[in-house]
Amino acid sequence: MSEEPTFEQLSFEQAFERLQATIQALEEGGLTLEASIEQFDLGMRLANLCTSMLDQAELRVSRLLASGDEIPTTGNEL
Repeated sequence: MSEEPTFEQLSFEQAFERLQATIQALEEGGLTLEASIEQFDLGMRLANLCTSMLDQAELRVSRLLASGDEIPTTGNEL
């Protein structure tokens, strides 16, 4: 049986998927006030995590482009 990754171990895709599920749960309603607050808190943490991951990816791409190194190609260019 595989273990669930910790919050810090989530990939971008996993974090984004959980964020979408959290948003859906809030939009559907039916949660208690306390559960809604917990879901909102989780959603904010997931949104911040996704934003941080996107910022890091953007920085990596910027550094690659600025370094002048040619980006490896697969031979399938347009």
